[in-house]
Amino acid sequence: MVLTALPVLAASPATPVDAIERETGLSKEVIRKWETRYGFPRPLRDENGDRLYPNDQVFQLRLIRSLISSGMRPHQVVGRPQAELASMVQEAQPADICIDSPDVLTVFDALQTHDQYRLRQILRRMLNRQGLADFVNTTMANLNKRVGDLWLQGSIQVFEEHLYTGVATSVLTEAIIDLDTQTSSQTALLTTAPGEIHSLGLMMANAVLALEGVHCLWLGPQIPVDEIAMAATRCSADIVALSFSAAFPGRDANAFLRRLAAAMDGSCEIWAGGTGVSRLPPMAGVRLFGDLRSVPAALTGLRSGLAAGP
Repeated sequence: MVLTALPVLAASPATPVDAIERETGLSKEVIRKWETRYGFPRPLRDENGDRLYPNDQVFQLRLIRSLISSGMRPHQVVGRPQAELASMVQEAQPADICIDSPDVLTVFDALQTHDQYRLRQILRRMLNRQGLADFVNTTMANLNKRVGDLWLQGSIQVFEEHLYTGVATSVLTEAIIDLDTQTSSQTALLTTAPGEIHSLGLMMANAVLALEGVHCLWLGPQIPVDEIAMAATRCSADIVALSFSAAFPGRDANAFLRRLAAAMDGSCEIWAGGTGVSRLPPMAGVRLFGDLRSVPAALTGLRSGLAAGP
């Protein structure tokens, strides 16, 4: 492989490589792969030789992330001009999310005033009124999309997006603890693949599984295949559940799931969901989910199979 030297930047507004995940919501690994595969982004170098990403390219990466979240593939959007990407984002905006309801407005008022205690109270109140299933499947799904849109537009900052994620995660965690599934006859391990830094969707899956009476073991994000397989064996897991965000390349998700299926060799079910797997073809040993609403039916099938025995 021939390595092309990158231009050196002495002093210019740019994002260092250590901050690129925080600023774009895309992992460094994904960005580096796009750099090699598509020739974008085109980072500069600081005096130490480390990558620096010009602000216009950072904004383009945000637009790209939004378009991939809406269902487009990386090869369709990576490297396109910023104006074209912005136009595509506008066309891709959904029309069915109510963004001016009183509840939604109070959520974003609390977020933009950085009042985490009020934000937590609002989310708890919504959860208690709606029930956990509706709260996760409808309210959280819509709020997540809206937060991402506001961040993309520059209406909220990265730290505010992270504040929302942290508070939402804590609210879901509290609700899951209250369900007490320690004596459940089914066990699920929850994790993400290496390079997948987003875990709020996985926590939502945890909530739905726990609501259905499954004992969930939260391994946290970015666990290698061999560690997942070992954990599944030692914990006698019935399900390994993984979440793949839009920022995770579909090709890599496909390869990871196939390696995991081979390592598990049918000893338990592998469930994968999220935008990152929405366009993957069916594969042996892996159940793909379009959304969390289909989890209860899948559990019914799993339990029927377990009851029937080998």
